[in-house]
Amino acid sequence: MSNRTYATCLQYCADEHAKTCIPGTTTDIFDGLHYYTLLGEHVVVGDQYLAHHYFSDDRDIALSFATDSFAPFKKQKHTAWILLVFNYNLPPDERFQKDNILCVGIIPDPKKPHDTDLFIYPLMQELLELSTGVSVYDALSCSVFALRAYLITAFGDIPAVSMLMHMKGHNALHPCQMCGIQGIRIPDL
Repeated sequence: MSNRTYATCLQYCADEHAKTCIPGTTTDIFDGLHYYTLLGEHVVVGDQYLAHHYFSDDRDIALSFATDSFAPFKKQKHTAWILLVFNYNLPPDERFQKDNILCVGIIPDPKKPHDTDLFIYPLMQELLELSTGVSVYDALSCSVFALRAYLITAFGDIPAVSMLMHMKGHNALHPCQMCGIQGIRIPDL
């Protein structure tokens, strides 16, 4: 955060959104129930409760993780999986711009990866470190502070989410991670 212009953009939630927020109206991720549920809660890493709360500092960063498969070559059946991180602290018109999306990895594979955890593990280690805080210089206050970032959402299409959650997908006994639908297995089919 040594760049004053970028540091100012990262204050979107604390400055711009806070001023335009209308109670009872959802216009951004920061108006959602999940974000409000985290506010005031102690940060928990493993089984350890840390002294600070989620988003207790206006400079805390809200992140999102996304993955999806794509075919890198035309007329090929081979796919690769891209791993992306989005910064919600940027204004909505900037957060999904190409220059602001962090590509944290690409998983090459002729088929869906068998164990995505191996590829995501380094990212999770960094996110755990960021949730406890790393020392960073703040160009706006001209001081060093503990920058904290929290992964608050993860998304993708059904195959990507089922892969992340170690589910079988739409053919599973429980095809949806959100509802209580339970499938019926037909023997010998």
